[in-house]
Amino acid sequence: MKNTKQRLLEYLKGLKFMSVATHDKHLWTAWVYYVIDDDFNLYFVSQPDTDHCKSILKNGEIACAIADSHQNVTDKKVGIQLYGTASQLTDLQQLRWMLNLWNKVNPGIDKIINLKNIQKKIIKSRVFKVVPQKIKWFNEELYKEKEFEVFHF
Repeated sequence: MKNTKQRLLEYLKGLKFMSVATHDKHLWTAWVYYVIDDDFNLYFVSQPDTDHCKSILKNGEIACAIADSHQNVTDKKVGIQLYGTASQLTDLQQLRWMLNLWNKVNPGIDKIINLKNIQKKIIKSRVFKVVPQKIKWFNEELYKEKEFEVFHF
């Protein structure tokens, strides 16, 4: 039987849309497509001149929420909230790996979002990495009355 942390990872690998919240002079939220590695680090592609990326580059603090948007109000709720740190990914090997994974999970845009276009500045987008410190997994089906479990990293 799988432990709950493995089940959480499978849940997160099954989704791809995440809300990020950052702060600088004000709070800001944005929706991004993400991928996740086996260590629970999340990666997304976004333009550095957006409010959320400017905040990340300035202070690195981030909160995120992920849930299946097809859940009905009467369904058993499943979703996560997390906080952690975020930074722009600059290591060439990590960038290559992440963009390969990102394009597998999000097919159809690999001719635009790729390492060559980033390096040649054909696109402004850059890769960002979220390292969670705490994940709160709401899962009413799994946890019943308890409703959630908290994971610290």
